[in-house]
Amino acid sequence: MIPWMKKKWTTFSITLFALSLLFSGVQLHAQKEVLVGAGHNQEHTTKKEKQVQSLKIQSGTKQNTINVPFIEDFAKSVGYPHPDLWEDNLAFINHQYSDNPVSIGVATLDAINAEGDIYKNANSSGFSADTLTSNPINLNFSSEDSIYLSFYYQPGGPSDLPELSDSLVVQFYNPDSMKWKSVWNVAVFQDTIHIEKDIRNQKTDSVIVKNAPFRQVNLPIKQDKYLKKGFRFRFRNYASVADSDFNSLLSNIDHWNLDFIRLDTARRYNDTTINDVAFIEPMKPLLNNYESIPWDHWTNANADEMNDSIYITYSNIGDKTWNISREFIITDKMGDNSPFTFTGGTGDDIPPYTTETYPRRINYIFPENNRDSALFEIKSYLRTYIISGRAPYRWNDTISYNQKFFNYYAYDDGTAENGYGVPFEGSENSKVALKFHNYKADTLQGLQIFFLHNLDTTRRHFKILVWENDNGEPGDIIHSENGFRQIYEDGVNRFHNYSFREKPYLDEGDYFVGYQKFTTEMLNVGFDVNRINNDKLFYFVDGQWRQSGYEGTVMVRPILGDYIAPSNDAPTSIEDKKAKEPPEIELYPNPARNYLNVEIDDADISEYSARIYSIQGTLVKSIPRLNRTIQIGRLNQGMYIFELINAQNVPVNRKKFMVKD
Repeated sequence: MIPWMKKKWTTFSITLFALSLLFSGVQLHAQKEVLVGAGHNQEHTTKKEKQVQSLKIQSGTKQNTINVPFIEDFAKSVGYPHPDLWEDNLAFINHQYSDNPVSIGVATLDAINAEGDIYKNANSSGFSADTLTSNPINLNFSSEDSIYLSFYYQPGGPSDLPELSDSLVVQFYNPDSMKWKSVWNVAVFQDTIHIEKDIRNQKTDSVIVKNAPFRQVNLPIKQDKYLKKGFRFRFRNYASVADSDFNSLLSNIDHWNLDFIRLDTARRYNDTTINDVAFIEPMKPLLNNYESIPWDHWTNANADEMNDSIYITYSNIGDKTWNISREFIITDKMGDNSPFTFTGGTGDDIPPYTTETYPRRINYIFPENNRDSALFEIKSYLRTYIISGRAPYRWNDTISYNQKFFNYYAYDDGTAENGYGVPFEGSENSKVALKFHNYKADTLQGLQIFFLHNLDTTRRHFKILVWENDNGEPGDIIHSENGFRQIYEDGVNRFHNYSFREKPYLDEGDYFVGYQKFTTEMLNVGFDVNRINNDKLFYFVDGQWRQSGYEGTVMVRPILGDYIAPSNDAPTSIEDKKAKEPPEIELYPNPARNYLNVEIDDADISEYSARIYSIQGTLVKSIPRLNRTIQIGRLNQGMYIFELINAQNVPVNRKKFMVKD
């Protein structure tokens, strides 16, 4: 427990604390199936890189100083914090881990490090976990300039709620003394109440956190020791892990979500209004039931699965009326078809503090190609009659969704908010089964399964099973294979492909796929709470099948077709083997220092991986799944070679870049 949290506990508080440690991060249903905390699994980062990042922060290593206003709504990037504003990469920038955000995109602090593992110093009484640290800021102003730092925070969201002794802290950095000082915190002292505290003036306030909305905080910066060039601020998460006799339950991520951070002059304590209209929810798929359907099954599935509308949700988060137009574009990312653009109408006035969900009917047919996969980007963006007034928030007026037609059926959106399983005594040999409809007679190649990282690093063995459908429940077993074990893939929410040795042929119809475990521990399979399909999820224990009581989707995907791809969320083989022009790569800034931006012409960057070599040919960095921004802060000065690798693990282009100190 950190010093400012010390207090005399009442008997009631001690009882709550003990109970929270016993069941911390664990939801139980009928004492059989459970959900445990899940965490982001960002791109693999070596311990050395993390140590270098930490040393930079603590020692005040010189970096580019940014000027006010400092505005961050986390809409610009997904994955890492954007290096233009942030110094470290431990927070997870995402669209899934919050309820009703201020605008699309939040930063989530939890107990999971950059490798996707729970921090090595984790314990049940409290430890320092994620940090989000600003780059140096020029605050060379007078106290009369009325500088305020404001932000929104939310405990929990759809995943894990912080427990007793967990807290979120804001700290300011003194450039002269090179020391950090806590100025604000919110801590958990009861199971449903947090205490928010402005440490400098001892002001406290209680916050009810069950289904808590985002809450705004406005902190003045008046002391001369902070009003200097080189000022920083940071958020720190103090977390705790569950205490359990079952190793597989040792998981607790204690989410704190952050949104819309603003630091500027000429502000006041009651300056809480943001005059903007912004998307607040991610776009949904154009399919009625699935996130992905095998491309050569789509002709059969089209009539049942194609949605006739695109739905977008946006909000006026300020006190003025905006006149907006809603625009759309669909781009064939793997074909040669021209983008399909259309409008959602103009002249729509959205009143202050109003949220709208707009359905745009669409008569669109996904064009055929000569490949066995397809990918379409569906994008929507908002336009207003005042461009300059919304310029600081321009990133939150655009959302997109990649409609995938790869070689699997997927209900889940690819991001796990929890881990699912069946633990406890008597659960040995229990089974989990997920129903899917196969639209075309085809070969079942295997399953994609996403396993979560947690304190339990044991890789347990399991059996994969395929069942016939028996009146909506698993029936006779039609395929069974043993000898599989948990594989934890490096990267962001990466699945592992489990290929069958003998591949069953499935006629069109309903089937169940799943697994059987052999110990009392759970397997911690990813669970997506944003896609509700528990009517298709069953578990077998005590001699009977039961429908899951948890709303969501277990992250298991059946793979159909003649080919099984490498273990990533990417297209499968390409039937057209004709030579193609390599994709063009743009790297900037070049020379670079702490980060490198990557642009690829006419391609979805997330479908590529990359490697970086020294000019002598030594591999210095692997990027399992490519983002538009790559952290290169640990690379020494010199010339390097960037190698782009496609979904089939084949290098397709190379380009040189320079790193300078």
